[in-house]
Amino acid sequence: MAAMTPRTLFHILIILPLLAAMPARADFAGAIAAYNEGDFATALSEFQTLAESGDANAQSLLALMYIEGRAVEPNMGEALRWYVAAAEQGQVDAQYALANISLDGVGGVTPDPATGALWMGEAARRGHMFAQFDLANMYAMGHGVDQSDAEAARWFEAASEQGHIDAQYNLATLLMAGRGVEQDPEAAVAWFRSAAEQAHARAEFNLGVAYLNGQGVERDLPEAARWFRLASDQGELSATVAMGLLLVRGEGVEQDHAGGAQLMRTAAEQGSPEGQYLLAVLYTRGMGVEQDPVEAYAWLDIAGSHEGNSAELTGKVDALHAWLTERMTDSEIAEARAVARERARTFASTMGAATY
Repeated sequence: MAAMTPRTLFHILIILPLLAAMPARADFAGAIAAYNEGDFATALSEFQTLAESGDANAQSLLALMYIEGRAVEPNMGEALRWYVAAAEQGQVDAQYALANISLDGVGGVTPDPATGALWMGEAARRGHMFAQFDLANMYAMGHGVDQSDAEAARWFEAASEQGHIDAQYNLATLLMAGRGVEQDPEAAVAWFRSAAEQAHARAEFNLGVAYLNGQGVERDLPEAARWFRLASDQGELSATVAMGLLLVRGEGVEQDHAGGAQLMRTAAEQGSPEGQYLLAVLYTRGMGVEQDPVEAYAWLDIAGSHEGNSAELTGKVDALHAWLTERMTDSEIAEARAVARERARTFASTMGAATY
């Protein structure tokens, strides 16, 4: 699923592009125009007057000005006062802002996940797309609410239908796995496709996997290759490895050992343990590269250093390691380990490789 990171002040400020969608009363429209023109003193005065008369939209925007410090000293207490006033009237952006402030402790506010979840739920139920996505993430993680894949799927779907790309990807992932919803590969592929067609790299990769394996769609290796290449071009390392394998095997594309090896090297140098292992395999066999057991052993050392490798990958690394060890001299192994140490230092920032 897409990364589920805490909300930030950015999410509170997203209402700025929506100012033009607010009700176009003459005084309110004038305040918005003044704000957009940088005349914050006039905007502040107009929003203040409207807010004190009970205008929820003005209250929300006045709160925002107190957070930004526009024509006034930043004041989280005043911001909260006006956000609460607007939120209690059902103003959805104020509800979303309060949710984020409560969840993340913005501006020195003590984090309060329960209150954050309450306001996030209110905004989500009123159709706020970002609130729906964040609420889904909260249910997925059990943050401020009881963990529930079913509720996560429900809110990812709501946000997906409004066009939220990460929600579409996450919903597709749940549908493919049958987590919180009935397993439905065809629906999963449809949502992966929707996100992929908007250049979501992980969705492009997963759509490629679906075509590769015939999950929810007719198996189509050239189509798998097309989506892997698109994702790889965006830096999706799993897709780079997958595309490299197709080139090496000549599946869905013309066989190209050298091209496949180059993609494996790209993935390996950017920290992919799968890419590092497969590059070692290519060096062992001399496919697309000169046969070189020292290079193979060095890449195996690095591949095996990652925490969190799957049991399957660990088993493959260990097996090839043992096979090479039996056939290499002590001096070759020492040289390979020296290469691995130097390479690990060079790529430590991206690989998180262990120090030998």
